[in-house]
Amino acid sequence: MQLSTVVAGLFAAADVATAATLPLRIVSHNIRYAATSLDKNEQPWEDRRAGLIAQLNATAASAPAGGVAVFGLQEVLDEQLSDIKSGLGPEWEHIGVGRDDGAKEGEYNPILYRPGALRLVYSEQKWLSPTPDKVSFGWGAGSRRVVVVAVFEHAATGARFLHANTHLDNVSAQARTEGIKVVLSRIQAVAEAQGGGSALGVTLSGDFNSEPDGDAYATLADTGYLAEMWTSDAAHLGTYDLTYTGFSTEGKTRIDFVWFGPVGEDRYSADQVEFLDNDIDDVFISDHRAVVADFTLL
Repeated sequence: MQLSTVVAGLFAAADVATAATLPLRIVSHNIRYAATSLDKNEQPWEDRRAGLIAQLNATAASAPAGGVAVFGLQEVLDEQLSDIKSGLGPEWEHIGVGRDDGAKEGEYNPILYRPGALRLVYSEQKWLSPTPDKVSFGWGAGSRRVVVVAVFEHAATGARFLHANTHLDNVSAQARTEGIKVVLSRIQAVAEAQGGGSALGVTLSGDFNSEPDGDAYATLADTGYLAEMWTSDAAHLGTYDLTYTGFSTEGKTRIDFVWFGPVGEDRYSADQVEFLDNDIDDVFISDHRAVVADFTLL
């Protein structure tokens, strides 16, 4: 074989390896459901939606060059989902259904993505209960809780990854602890089924209603399967270090997270993470700040 052929082959392999990397922006945001009984300083959804949608659009537009953005939202009612998709534009689609009937009733945990950039390979929604395949409560939970799992393939590079989105219970510690076990079991099952013999990169967004080292957080961390973005080597941007604020400018706690892994598989480079302001033009768009996590899928 001629040396020129070998060199050309090496350069071609390098080009493929470079092309296979994918900048990926994962966003987790509890947007606050459209309440009819308002808390102090809370504005109705009609007054919050413009600022929230503008922030989502700006966050997608500022994703790293050549990359894609995926939103994992929580507390989204059907009318809110319709407003958000209208505001983002027709190029966006969502995965997930209402948790109270498996259709449109109750809150959604939707994953939003652009089909023009990402092909949906597989998706499912499971309830966080002993009977995850049907609409159900689990372990004394105050509300029905779900996880949405999706496997995407990047249209330009063929790179695949799994993203899951959840919202754990605010009432029952057991529901949070057992619920995150259901979340993890579904992620692992789907990753194995869809991985084609290799480890899929995995990301998980969600409002855990659990502080760092609290019940659900510790349960997931102790498995060693996923790493949490804020405590990783990723650069911290912005000035905020807490995600739940209520309808005030003061942060109260950190209960919203983005996780990634599998740990030890080197599927991601964790690049940077930021908590966005939820006070837009003197209107609190939510009682939570969005978590914006930037990765490179390797």
